[in-house]
Amino acid sequence: MALLECTIRYDKQRPMTPYTPLPLLHVSDGWESFFTDRGDEATLAMATALQAQLTGVVLPDFMVQQRWFAAKGERIEHVVISRQAIWKRKWLFLQVQVNLPHAGSQTYSLPLALAWEEDGLETLAARQPDTLARVSQDGRQGILYDAYADETFCNELLEAMRQQAFFPQSCGRLKFSASADFARLAGDGSTPLPVQPATATSSNTTLRLGDRLFLKACRRLWAGINPELEMGRFLTEVASYRYIAPLAGALEFEDNDGTLTTLALVQGLVASPGDAWSYTLACLSRFLDECRHQPDAMRRQLDTCHEAILRQLSTLGRRTGGLHCALATPSGDPAFDPQPITSADLQHWVRQAGAEAAQTLEKLERHLPHLARDQQPKAQGLLTARPALLAKIQALLPLAVEAVITRYHGDFHLGQVLLVNEDFVLIDFEGEPGRTLEQRRRKNSPLRDVAGMLRSFNYAANCALTQAVAGNAASVDLLEPFVIDWERRGRTAFLAGYGEAVRSCPVYPQDPQAAANLLQLFELEKAFYELRYELDNRPDWVHVPLGGLTTLLLKNNRLYLH
Repeated sequence: MALLECTIRYDKQRPMTPYTPLPLLHVSDGWESFFTDRGDEATLAMATALQAQLTGVVLPDFMVQQRWFAAKGERIEHVVISRQAIWKRKWLFLQVQVNLPHAGSQTYSLPLALAWEEDGLETLAARQPDTLARVSQDGRQGILYDAYADETFCNELLEAMRQQAFFPQSCGRLKFSASADFARLAGDGSTPLPVQPATATSSNTTLRLGDRLFLKACRRLWAGINPELEMGRFLTEVASYRYIAPLAGALEFEDNDGTLTTLALVQGLVASPGDAWSYTLACLSRFLDECRHQPDAMRRQLDTCHEAILRQLSTLGRRTGGLHCALATPSGDPAFDPQPITSADLQHWVRQAGAEAAQTLEKLERHLPHLARDQQPKAQGLLTARPALLAKIQALLPLAVEAVITRYHGDFHLGQVLLVNEDFVLIDFEGEPGRTLEQRRRKNSPLRDVAGMLRSFNYAANCALTQAVAGNAASVDLLEPFVIDWERRGRTAFLAGYGEAVRSCPVYPQDPQAAANLLQLFELEKAFYELRYELDNRPDWVHVPLGGLTTLLLKNNRLYLH
């Protein structure tokens, strides 16, 4: 009966038949059974067959059901184990290469654990959602499951970080590290911390460790220095920037040639009721509901009705500026030391924005017949204005800019900000997932972060309006002016706070007109990226970047921060 309970496949993504039998793996010697480089000919043959079953059936079936699997809807052609490491004889770290017909090759991390019937029915049942297969060994019955579902495994990771331990393997070593803040954040380790899944949806596996720590297990892997780990170390230990989730420790795999791949990060847990995106939408929803019922009264109160959220957006601007000043801290580390903006940088940015604009307009032209009827005139207007648009981008090139390029967040929007006691904590410094590690670590103008946040305000305004007028299109004309006014005030408040924080910082151009030009250039580039994304993935949202581009192109390079 116990094994039957554990053969039920619980699918977190989509409903399945109530009882889906899991594959059965026969293991003769625990984890050693999976290794094909040891033992006699018979042992080698058994290990080869076991790996074939694992890579041909078990892993593909399990991975396509996980939230963290990036190639949603793709068919897995085959899976290859590229790295495997036994840790403490209890767990098996796998790095697997997944080959896909359209998305190419992707590498994932999957640490595995074994549980046996003698561990108890409750243990087996608790592992059910994370179980990959049944296992048998000399008459014993058990399960193979994702080790991150094991509280002992997670606490052992912490202890290894505390000790800054190394575990040699044939192809490299597991490398655990702790930040200078580890003991303060993690405690003395005398009592194991309870482990539970974090509520946030993520492309990684995220866990809460008691009320102290947040564990982020990296699932899709890239070889090289992880930007979030690197940024966390710098901001925690060098710049001492307070408004982030501080780094506690990390687990990396170091190849024999010294190449590092980050497998997990541990940060101080930030107690928060939610992110700034959810909070902003909730505020706008209440505001628009009042506007619907008493529009005249709300028009008379516009100077005061947003007072609380505008004050908070000003604070968010200061925190953003504080981050950029912290990242401009000279430290002697060439990966972080600021560098002057050169004319080559400026020309590259304008060429890049022009190329992205041209690429986007070509895509828009191809999609034009398939757009919603009410969006076609706006799209056609943008296409007709193509020469003027490209000329405007070129006109935004400043002759020179006295400022520096630095590291920056790289994927900055309201969803990357946690609300904490009327203040904010900035999170997720890994950069845009679609870019390579080298691209994410490259220095640039931190005004790109500002542009990303301003575009996020535009998305929040449009999302709130869409929700408010659902089923009542006639109310668009009534409510749209209110969200336009809110966005204008929100931008002003955020930029005022940002300007206050960076005015004496070298990241901010001394010439305010140059700053305005750069910010408008980066906003345009971001909006073009958004338009390409929406055309490919969410055609119903094309109106947001279309409207944003139309508004940005009408701006007369006004001074943003002054």
